[in-house]
Amino acid sequence: MNRIALVTHTTSYGAAAFVDACRRAGSGVVLASDRCHVLDRSWHWPADSLVIDFSDADEAAAVIAAANDAAAPISAVVPVGGELPAKVAAAAARRLGLPANAPAAMAATANKLLMRAQLAAAAAAVRQPRFFAVACGTDPGEVADRVSAPGGVGFPCVVKPLMLSGSRGVMRADDRPSLAAALARLERLLADPAVRRPDPQAAGQLLVESFVAGPEFALEGILTRGALQVLALFDKPDPLDGPTFEETIYVTPSRLSPADQARLAESVAEAARALGLETGPVHAELRWTPGDDRPVLIEMAARPIGGLCARSLRFESGFSLEDVVVRHALGTGEVPARIGGASGVMMIPTPARVPSALRAVEGVEAARAVAGIDDVVISVRVGETLVPLPEGTSYTGFLFATGDDPATVEQALRHAAACLRFTVAPLVPVAR
Repeated sequence: MNRIALVTHTTSYGAAAFVDACRRAGSGVVLASDRCHVLDRSWHWPADSLVIDFSDADEAAAVIAAANDAAAPISAVVPVGGELPAKVAAAAARRLGLPANAPAAMAATANKLLMRAQLAAAAAAVRQPRFFAVACGTDPGEVADRVSAPGGVGFPCVVKPLMLSGSRGVMRADDRPSLAAALARLERLLADPAVRRPDPQAAGQLLVESFVAGPEFALEGILTRGALQVLALFDKPDPLDGPTFEETIYVTPSRLSPADQARLAESVAEAARALGLETGPVHAELRWTPGDDRPVLIEMAARPIGGLCARSLRFESGFSLEDVVVRHALGTGEVPARIGGASGVMMIPTPARVPSALRAVEGVEAARAVAGIDDVVISVRVGETLVPLPEGTSYTGFLFATGDDPATVEQALRHAAACLRFTVAPLVPVAR
């Protein structure tokens, strides 16, 4: 039996779905994660599981490649979760002689400054925000001078980390005081040892970009020898204007015209070419600027959509998105089309303005009873801590809906969300 190596953080939402997809494809699973080996004596892990360190991508790739066995070869390496698993998975695949993106391409998708610089250097026909980077600790007045200088990014602007995903650390600043506050807040986040450890150099810098107004879209696709096949284009009907950028509703198919959808897809395809991406899943975030009626690339990742959002997609032959990604990595068959009709997901907003403890959740059954709702998943347990963006790393939960058209799906998601009631309590300070 061939095996598939799944590269994942232990905190990833999607690992179980990928394990199931591997087994449906008739493959065994090698799970490579950043679990703590000290817990191995008290926690049951799969027999074929590896401990890797995401702060050393080359060594992590070597650990995965060393697990190859002629009797049960590793036939594909698939990332689950964010950019670090994607980077390690590509490096491991190259060591094993499997199709993989080049290291430079993976480095660019894991570092927002490298991505911006590489797109600019390639003179690609991809519009992106104006940008510059500064070292942590730079005087906020100096940063503000660069923002407001002629030809600068201008106010409002967006401050973001070079790494991290899920809008973590991303903040809008409208003027000098709010810029100084955002810089200080992001620097505190990047000073966290757990955040710094995977890439201390990237954690020592901040990216400042021009704020791009307009509706936002997410494209889910897959590359085969450099050619992009669009799997889904999501509308994000809620305005994402800051000061933080918490995701909420994704609905597909998009309500944009076919011609405009094609322009979004071509922007993503051109960005993939400029970055050197050739194979595997891509997830891109774009905005449509109302002033000149053109797309602007905000983010580009060489991985599938995060969280549990993949559950909102179904493909021909009953395949899930995980099935599509796994079978593409194995090189088995054509990439199927998405099943018709509309579908969507809502990432339930964090019901707290400051870090708080979840005390109770009510209305789940009422939300499930809403017409069009397929499932309600509360991913935070009672007693756990809720941390809102920009510092937070997890979602409160997910709502999933299907319907005849995007408007019906969006209405079902909003109706179900209104049924939920969360009780939270401020965290009690610990005396030191």
